[in-house]
Amino acid sequence: MRLPCPRVQSVAVAGDKVGYCLFVGQRLTDWDTSRIAGLSPKTATRTMKRWLSNFRPDVVITVDLRSKSRKGERSQSITAAVARVARNQENLLDVSIERVQTFANKYDEADALSVEFPELELYLPKRRRLWDTESPRTIVFEAVALAKLLFADPAPAMARAMG
Repeated sequence: MRLPCPRVQSVAVAGDKVGYCLFVGQRLTDWDTSRIAGLSPKTATRTMKRWLSNFRPDVVITVDLRSKSRKGERSQSITAAVARVARNQENLLDVSIERVQTFANKYDEADALSVEFPELELYLPKRRRLWDTESPRTIVFEAVALAKLLFADPAPAMARAMG
């Protein structure tokens, strides 16, 4: 008998956008962004509940708000709302991970992740010029990076999540 692969949903927030990715085992199966979820903690809560209903993950990953972060107050409050929704679900493990930036910038990180996950290549954001607004697609790559951090060393984060 083969055990089912865990479904892992990673959610990242930046500015006015929220991105998620869904892994079955360590295979990336879905990803997207939501500007509506980035409007407020209330809209983020509604969106997260819908995502949980649609995807039925076993684990939800968010950035650890206790760690040193450059996220603004709004992004932090939306991240807290998303984590709260996950924490209040039965049979769902809410995991917070410290975001470790190992690349010079988010575009270098997105390039590297698109090599590892070729399905993301068409989703790669164009490098922005100083006067351009940031592509909402960049947040998906942050969500994927969070999931990769969990996959690389799951024991500490999972132990913290289990209490």
